[in-house]
Amino acid sequence: MSRRRSTRHGPNVWVIRRGGGFSITEERSGRWLIPAVPQRTAIVIARSIARANRSELIVQGRSGRIRFRDSHGSDPFPPRG
Repeated sequence: MSRRRSTRHGPNVWVIRRGGGFSITEERSGRWLIPAVPQRTAIVIARSIARANRSELIVQGRSGRIRFRDSHGSDPFPPRG
């Protein structure tokens, strides 16, 4: 009997500048998951949430532009090699 891994994934997780720090929110959700904390702390927490959701982590920099993205789900088109 072969078990297939679930391809379901949850909402993307965003680290967004909020007040004097950074907070975490999930896509299509209007609420904050944590209060404003330093960016490094927010990224560590958001990465674990994205892994659990099997979704993408998107981090906004101090300027408001996307700083980096990190995928934690299955890749439908993985690179060769």
